[in-house]
Amino acid sequence: MPNKKCLYQAKSDDESFMSPCLQISSSVECKDIPTTGEEYLLHVINERKNYPSISFSKIDYAKLKKIQTPLVTEEPYAEVPPHLKPTIEWQNVQVANFSKTRMYISRLLSKRSEWPQNVTSIHLDTNDKQQWTKLFKDREPTLSCMLGLSYKILEDGLDLLIHSLNCLQPGETISYKTGLWIYALLACTRQPLLPDTISVFRKLARKCAEIRSRLDPEDESSKEAVVPLNVFICLVGRYFGQYDLAD
Repeated sequence: MPNKKCLYQAKSDDESFMSPCLQISSSVECKDIPTTGEEYLLHVINERKNYPSISFSKIDYAKLKKIQTPLVTEEPYAEVPPHLKPTIEWQNVQVANFSKTRMYISRLLSKRSEWPQNVTSIHLDTNDKQQWTKLFKDREPTLSCMLGLSYKILEDGLDLLIHSLNCLQPGETISYKTGLWIYALLACTRQPLLPDTISVFRKLARKCAEIRSRLDPEDESSKEAVVPLNVFICLVGRYFGQYDLAD
Protein backbone atom coordinates (compact mmCIF):
# COMPACT_ATOMS: atom_id res chain seq x y z
CA MET A 1 0.00 0.00 0.00
CA PRO A 2 1.48 3.40 -0.93
CA ASN A 3 2.33 5.83 1.80
CA LYS A 4 -0.36 8.40 2.59
CA LYS A 5 0.12 12.09 3.18
CA CYS A 6 -2.27 14.03 5.42
CA LEU A 7 -4.14 16.94 3.94
CA TYR A 8 -3.76 18.77 7.23
CA GLN A 9 -1.29 18.13 10.04
CA ALA A 10 -1.55 19.92 13.36
CA LYS A 11 1.49 22.04 14.14
CA SER A 12 0.74 22.74 17.78
CA ASP A 13 -1.46 21.74 20.66
CA ASP A 14 -3.77 24.68 19.84
CA GLU A 15 -4.53 23.06 16.51
CA SER A 16 -4.90 19.52 17.80
CA PHE A 17 -8.70 19.65 17.50
CA MET A 18 -8.25 19.63 13.72
CA SER A 19 -8.27 16.11 12.33
CA PRO A 20 -7.29 15.01 8.80
CA CYS A 21 -10.34 14.79 6.56
CA LEU A 22 -8.68 13.85 3.25
CA GLN A 23 -5.48 12.01 2.38
CA ILE A 24 -3.43 11.81 -0.79
CA SER A 25 -0.64 9.49 -1.82
CA SER A 26 2.95 10.68 -1.32
CA SER A 27 3.70 9.60 -4.89
CA VAL A 28 1.38 12.23 -6.33
CA GLU A 29 3.26 15.02 -8.07
CA CYS A 30 2.15 18.63 -8.13
CA LYS A 31 1.48 19.74 -11.70
CA ASP A 32 0.70 23.13 -13.13
CA ILE A 33 -2.53 21.73 -14.56
CA PRO A 34 -3.97 18.98 -12.31
CA THR A 35 -5.50 16.05 -14.15
CA THR A 36 -6.73 13.96 -11.19
CA GLY A 37 -8.53 14.63 -7.97
CA GLU A 38 -5.42 13.96 -5.84
CA GLU A 39 -3.29 16.25 -8.02
CA TYR A 40 -5.88 18.98 -7.61
CA LEU A 41 -5.91 18.55 -3.81
CA LEU A 42 -2.13 18.75 -3.69
CA HIS A 43 -2.24 21.88 -5.83
CA VAL A 44 -4.68 23.48 -3.38
CA ILE A 45 -2.51 22.48 -0.40
CA ASN A 46 0.56 24.09 -1.91
CA GLU A 47 -1.35 27.26 -2.74
CA ARG A 48 -2.68 27.40 0.81
CA LYS A 49 0.88 27.50 2.19
CA ASN A 50 1.36 30.89 0.56
CA TYR A 51 -1.36 32.50 2.68
CA PRO A 52 -1.43 33.20 6.43
CA SER A 53 -3.79 31.16 8.59
CA ILE A 54 -5.60 34.30 9.69
CA SER A 55 -6.10 37.46 7.66
CA PHE A 56 -6.76 40.85 9.19
CA SER A 57 -8.41 43.87 7.63
CA LYS A 58 -8.45 47.41 8.94
CA ILE A 59 -11.95 48.85 8.86
CA ASP A 60 -12.76 52.49 9.43
CA TYR A 61 -16.17 52.05 11.06
CA ALA A 62 -16.77 55.80 11.34
CA LYS A 63 -16.29 56.20 7.60
CA LEU A 64 -18.32 53.09 6.85
CA LYS A 65 -21.25 54.42 8.88
CA LYS A 66 -21.32 57.62 6.83
CA ILE A 67 -21.56 55.85 3.47
CA GLN A 68 -24.13 53.23 4.46
CA THR A 69 -27.34 53.43 2.46
CA PRO A 70 -30.30 54.13 4.78
CA LEU A 71 -33.17 51.66 4.90
CA VAL A 72 -36.30 52.49 2.94
CA THR A 73 -38.85 54.02 5.27
CA GLU A 74 -42.57 54.65 4.84
CA GLU A 75 -44.48 57.74 5.77
CA PRO A 76 -46.36 57.66 9.11
CA TYR A 77 -49.66 55.82 8.80
CA ALA A 78 -52.66 58.15 9.08
CA GLU A 79 -54.83 57.64 12.15
CA VAL A 80 -58.43 56.56 11.68
CA PRO A 81 -61.17 58.77 13.19
CA PRO A 82 -62.87 56.61 15.88
CA HIS A 83 -66.36 57.03 14.40
CA LEU A 84 -65.18 55.89 10.97
CA LYS A 85 -63.26 52.78 12.01
CA PRO A 86 -64.87 49.54 10.75
CA THR A 87 -65.73 46.67 13.09
CA ILE A 88 -63.99 43.31 12.89
CA GLU A 89 -67.30 41.67 11.93
CA TRP A 90 -67.71 44.06 9.00
CA GLN A 91 -64.14 43.40 7.85
CA ASN A 92 -64.67 39.64 8.01
CA VAL A 93 -67.67 39.98 5.67
CA GLN A 94 -65.60 42.01 3.19
CA VAL A 95 -62.79 39.45 3.20
CA ALA A 96 -65.24 36.57 2.71
CA ASN A 97 -66.98 38.25 -0.23
CA PHE A 98 -63.69 39.20 -1.83
CA SER A 99 -62.36 35.67 -1.39
CA LYS A 100 -65.36 34.23 -3.25
CA THR A 101 -64.79 36.66 -6.12
CA ARG A 102 -61.11 35.78 -6.39
CA MET A 103 -61.84 32.05 -6.29
CA TYR A 104 -64.29 32.42 -9.17
CA ILE A 105 -61.80 34.43 -11.24
CA SER A 106 -59.03 31.96 -10.41
CA ARG A 107 -61.13 29.09 -11.76
CA LEU A 108 -61.79 31.04 -14.96
CA LEU A 109 -58.10 31.79 -15.44
CA SER A 110 -57.34 28.07 -15.31
CA LYS A 111 -60.11 27.21 -17.83
CA ARG A 112 -60.12 29.47 -20.87
CA SER A 113 -62.89 27.36 -22.37
CA GLU A 114 -65.29 28.89 -19.82
CA TRP A 115 -64.40 32.49 -20.63
CA PRO A 116 -67.07 34.83 -21.99
CA GLN A 117 -67.06 34.98 -25.79
CA ASN A 118 -66.47 38.74 -25.86
CA VAL A 119 -63.09 38.63 -24.09
CA THR A 120 -60.43 40.42 -26.15
CA SER A 121 -56.80 41.12 -25.29
CA ILE A 122 -56.22 44.75 -24.29
CA HIS A 123 -52.82 46.19 -25.09
CA LEU A 124 -51.69 49.47 -23.58
CA ASP A 125 -48.53 51.51 -23.56
CA THR A 126 -47.94 51.49 -19.82
CA ASN A 127 -46.11 54.83 -20.07
CA ASP A 128 -48.97 56.58 -21.87
CA LYS A 129 -51.28 58.01 -19.22
CA GLN A 130 -53.80 59.13 -21.86
CA GLN A 131 -54.42 55.50 -22.85
CA TRP A 132 -55.00 54.58 -19.21
CA THR A 133 -57.31 57.54 -18.65
CA LYS A 134 -59.33 56.62 -21.75
CA LEU A 135 -59.63 52.99 -20.60
CA PHE A 136 -60.82 53.91 -17.10
CA LYS A 137 -63.20 56.53 -18.48
CA ASP A 138 -64.72 54.66 -21.42
CA ARG A 139 -64.95 51.10 -20.11
CA GLU A 140 -66.41 49.40 -17.09
CA PRO A 141 -64.26 46.81 -15.28
CA THR A 142 -66.44 43.94 -16.46
CA LEU A 143 -65.23 40.35 -16.34
CA SER A 144 -64.67 40.23 -20.11
CA CYS A 145 -62.60 43.41 -19.86
CA MET A 146 -60.48 42.29 -16.90
CA LEU A 147 -59.67 38.89 -18.40
CA GLY A 148 -58.23 40.69 -21.42
CA LEU A 149 -55.63 42.55 -19.32
CA SER A 150 -52.18 41.06 -18.73
CA TYR A 151 -50.68 40.71 -15.26
CA LYS A 152 -48.21 43.54 -15.83
CA ILE A 153 -50.96 45.87 -17.03
CA LEU A 154 -53.04 45.09 -13.93
CA GLU A 155 -50.24 46.20 -11.61
CA ASP A 156 -49.42 49.34 -13.62
CA GLY A 157 -53.11 50.27 -13.82
CA LEU A 158 -53.56 50.03 -10.08
CA ASP A 159 -50.47 52.17 -9.47
CA LEU A 160 -51.84 54.83 -11.83
CA LEU A 161 -55.23 54.84 -10.12
CA ILE A 162 -53.55 55.33 -6.75
CA HIS A 163 -51.61 58.25 -8.15
CA SER A 164 -54.86 59.80 -9.43
CA LEU A 165 -56.18 59.91 -5.84
CA ASN A 166 -53.68 62.67 -5.04
CA CYS A 167 -56.06 65.20 -6.58
CA LEU A 168 -58.78 64.53 -3.96
CA GLN A 169 -59.49 67.45 -1.66
CA PRO A 170 -60.12 67.12 2.11
CA GLY A 171 -63.59 65.67 2.63
CA GLU A 172 -63.66 63.96 -0.80
CA THR A 173 -63.47 60.22 -1.33
CA ILE A 174 -62.90 57.68 -4.11
CA SER A 175 -65.48 57.92 -6.88
CA TYR A 176 -67.78 54.99 -7.53
CA LYS A 177 -66.23 54.05 -10.89
CA THR A 178 -62.66 54.40 -9.63
CA GLY A 179 -63.59 52.17 -6.71
CA LEU A 180 -64.96 49.56 -9.10
CA TRP A 181 -61.72 49.55 -11.06
CA ILE A 182 -59.55 49.28 -7.95
CA TYR A 183 -61.66 46.42 -6.61
CA ALA A 184 -61.50 44.61 -9.95
CA LEU A 185 -57.73 45.04 -10.24
CA LEU A 186 -57.24 43.66 -6.74
CA ALA A 187 -59.53 40.72 -7.51
CA CYS A 188 -57.63 39.80 -10.68
CA THR A 189 -54.13 40.04 -9.21
CA ARG A 190 -52.36 36.69 -9.45
CA GLN A 191 -50.67 35.02 -6.51
CA PRO A 192 -48.08 34.54 -5.14
CA LEU A 193 -47.63 38.27 -4.91
CA LEU A 194 -44.40 39.80 -6.16
CA PRO A 195 -42.54 42.34 -3.96
CA ASP A 196 -43.41 45.17 -6.36
CA THR A 197 -47.09 44.21 -6.21
CA ILE A 198 -47.06 44.19 -2.41
CA SER A 199 -45.48 47.64 -2.48
CA VAL A 200 -48.31 48.93 -4.69
CA PHE A 201 -50.93 47.36 -2.37
CA ARG A 202 -49.36 49.01 0.65
CA LYS A 203 -49.32 52.32 -1.18
CA LEU A 204 -53.06 51.90 -1.82
CA ALA A 205 -53.83 51.22 1.85
CA ARG A 206 -51.75 54.16 3.02
CA LYS A 207 -53.36 56.50 0.49
CA CYS A 208 -56.85 55.36 1.56
CA ALA A 209 -55.94 55.93 5.21
CA GLU A 210 -54.69 59.41 4.34
CA ILE A 211 -57.94 60.27 2.51
CA ARG A 212 -59.97 58.83 5.40
CA SER A 213 -58.13 60.95 7.93
CA ARG A 214 -59.26 64.08 6.07
CA LEU A 215 -62.96 63.20 6.30
CA ASP A 216 -65.06 65.06 8.83
CA PRO A 217 -66.45 62.43 11.24
CA GLU A 218 -69.20 64.84 12.26
CA ASP A 219 -70.46 65.11 8.68
CA GLU A 220 -73.26 62.60 8.06
CA SER A 221 -72.02 61.97 4.49
CA SER A 222 -68.66 60.73 5.83
CA LYS A 223 -70.26 57.43 6.87
CA GLU A 224 -70.91 56.68 3.21
CA ALA A 225 -67.70 58.27 1.91
CA VAL A 226 -65.53 56.12 4.15
CA VAL A 227 -66.90 52.77 2.91
CA PRO A 228 -64.64 52.26 -0.17
CA LEU A 229 -61.63 53.46 1.82
CA ASN A 230 -62.30 50.96 4.59
CA VAL A 231 -62.87 48.18 2.06
CA PHE A 232 -59.48 48.61 0.39
CA ILE A 233 -57.61 49.05 3.68
CA CYS A 234 -59.31 45.91 4.94
CA LEU A 235 -58.45 43.83 1.85
CA VAL A 236 -54.80 44.90 1.76
CA GLY A 237 -54.37 44.42 5.49
CA ARG A 238 -56.37 41.28 6.16
CA TYR A 239 -56.68 39.41 2.86
CA PHE A 240 -53.26 40.15 1.40
CA GLY A 241 -51.50 39.83 4.77
CA GLN A 242 -50.27 43.39 5.41
CA TYR A 243 -51.51 43.23 8.99
CA ASP A 244 -49.57 46.25 10.20
CA LEU A 245 -51.85 48.38 7.98
CA ALA A 246 -55.11 46.75 9.04
CA ASP A 247 -57.63 48.50 11.31
